[in-house]
Amino acid sequence: MNLPAKKHTLISIGLFCVIFAGLLITATFTDLQVSRLLTKGTLMPGKYYADGLFGVVFECLGCTAPYILGSFSLSILLIYFFRFIKNPKGRFFSTAGMFLLVCATNIAVMLDVLDYNIRHYGLDGKPDFMKAELIIVGIFATFVEILAVNNFSDASIRKLVKFTFAVAFAIAVSSITVTLIKYPFGRPRYRAMNYAGDFSYYQRWYIMSGQPDKEWLRENFTTSDAFKSFPSGHTQSAAMVFCIVMLKDALGIINKKRIAMLWIFSFVWTGIIAISRIMVGAHFFSDVLIGGTIGFLCVILGREIFICKGSHIKSLKAKGEEIK
Repeated sequence: MNLPAKKHTLISIGLFCVIFAGLLITATFTDLQVSRLLTKGTLMPGKYYADGLFGVVFECLGCTAPYILGSFSLSILLIYFFRFIKNPKGRFFSTAGMFLLVCATNIAVMLDVLDYNIRHYGLDGKPDFMKAELIIVGIFATFVEILAVNNFSDASIRKLVKFTFAVAFAIAVSSITVTLIKYPFGRPRYRAMNYAGDFSYYQRWYIMSGQPDKEWLRENFTTSDAFKSFPSGHTQSAAMVFCIVMLKDALGIINKKRIAMLWIFSFVWTGIIAISRIMVGAHFFSDVLIGGTIGFLCVILGREIFICKGSHIKSLKAKGEEIK
């Protein structure tokens, strides 16, 4: 329904704050219980990596959203440069550069997924062979993606350029934010404590304890990332899928069912990745909640800056106009 822009914005902010606060309070007091419940049968005592199919599959796929959105955005820029740069030399170098970046991004996502599979399944002797295959698949995917984007009209490509800036902003800001938080908080992962058989290391999400010495971490937990549980980088990455909601603005989608599907898919995908991260013992409930929220807020901020041009912020000072 139509609502005055100010009321629409205030209701949205209010609902978000209430839901987030309720979930955060719940997570604060149930982190260990939720992890014990969801890792049961997937993370064996004394093990660092889980072997449950659901958790492992989606742990491997959880990092893919930024890569896919990044390659899609770069493909848009490639087509934009090819169509609208008049200088032949400038057009050649700009499109060639974009093509290489799209290739690199598609290959990177393939190798990243392979890396997670290697960790869980110990693919000894196979990685080099599989890497070569995945590089070929990444190059092939690049051609397919560019041909698909080329079907957009000139008007749509021009509009989608704003989308690419919003995507780049959301990915960069959310990734940097999560990285900056992880180091000073130094929260132990559930699977690290499971491996050590010592849950006395457990600490709640709001405690800042810093990073232990890397050699000590490797000696006691086999890896140097054992104390980087908070917040969840995978869930932040998964939340980048909310960028697809911006397509309704960039492409002028007005069909309410299609818009609803964009939102539903984004919530479901982010939720699945969040659950998988708890199931493999990589994160707690509060970790995935904060990580996903950081990603979501960065998408909303990117949309507000590059696509909506601050219209919702301006509406808080306005009177009576409507927003759909």
